[in-house]
Amino acid sequence: MLTLARNDPRKATRDFQSNDPGEIIDYVGKTLAPHRMDMGDPSRMSAKLSCIGVAPTQIVDIQYGTDVWIDPGELDAHFLVHASIEGTSEVWAGGSEGSIRPDNLHISSPGAPIRIHMTPACRHLTVRIARSAFEDYLTRIMNIPANRPLVFYPGRECGRELPVVWRNLLNHLIDQTSHGPMLMSNNRTQRQYSMLMIELLLSNYCNSYSDQIALYGNDISPWHVRRARDIIHASFDDSISVTDLANQVGVSVRSLQNGFRQFLGLTPVEYVRRHRLEKLHSALMDASPEASVTELMLECGIVNFGRYAQYYRQQYGCRPSETLRSRRPC
Repeated sequence: MLTLARNDPRKATRDFQSNDPGEIIDYVGKTLAPHRMDMGDPSRMSAKLSCIGVAPTQIVDIQYGTDVWIDPGELDAHFLVHASIEGTSEVWAGGSEGSIRPDNLHISSPGAPIRIHMTPACRHLTVRIARSAFEDYLTRIMNIPANRPLVFYPGRECGRELPVVWRNLLNHLIDQTSHGPMLMSNNRTQRQYSMLMIELLLSNYCNSYSDQIALYGNDISPWHVRRARDIIHASFDDSISVTDLANQVGVSVRSLQNGFRQFLGLTPVEYVRRHRLEKLHSALMDASPEASVTELMLECGIVNFGRYAQYYRQQYGCRPSETLRSRRPC
């Protein structure tokens, strides 16, 4: 646990310690997320928390001292990034069972039910990040419309590098806050650290926007997926088949399908469609109002005009002709 004083106004860390279950549930609920908690032995409860606010994120070092089963149900407007400092916790999310260990990260997404079992040996460093912060970063920094829910897929971080870098970043942030609390309380400084955390997660932990993020050069996928992407980008045939792609890359259809699903979160066919829509949207934004939607579609390799007009409206919320007239995002 962090050891900075609780009531010193010069300190940026809030410390909390209690063995009262009701008080603990209330405090953790306000700090991370409202939840239910089952305890193996309430008499051994000895919760210790240390919290650092880095707008718009919250970093919480937490341990309970006894077996606890935490059930927040479905998160509302925040993501929780779970990292284990000590011990291994069991986690149930999205109908599957996993673990939170010192060598991995687990991200809980809004709308997805989760249940966590922490043993007396477990100590977590949990980061709460507002959903709006991710959406703002996607829109303003990555120029990607946040027009569907952001979901992180558990267990799909980029190898072992991300958990190591993530912990080192948090340790650095905690250390700097302890040495210079007044300096680190600067809002712009805090926003820069928060943006770095968001960038690391969006670009290196597979999520529902990974396919679009990959279009902008942040690709964590293996070589055969990258090669297939290159072929798709160079092709003007929107009916390219998965079999053709697999043959050109030199892998089986199953390997290609699994690679796209695991690292981009969608099938090769869906990726082709998304790529064509991205090209069309950029072309519409850059064209003059007098340009033809049909001609722009052909330039983007789209020949099924009616179907892609429907796809476009589903993704951007308006028709291609409306974007062309307005020359601004829908």
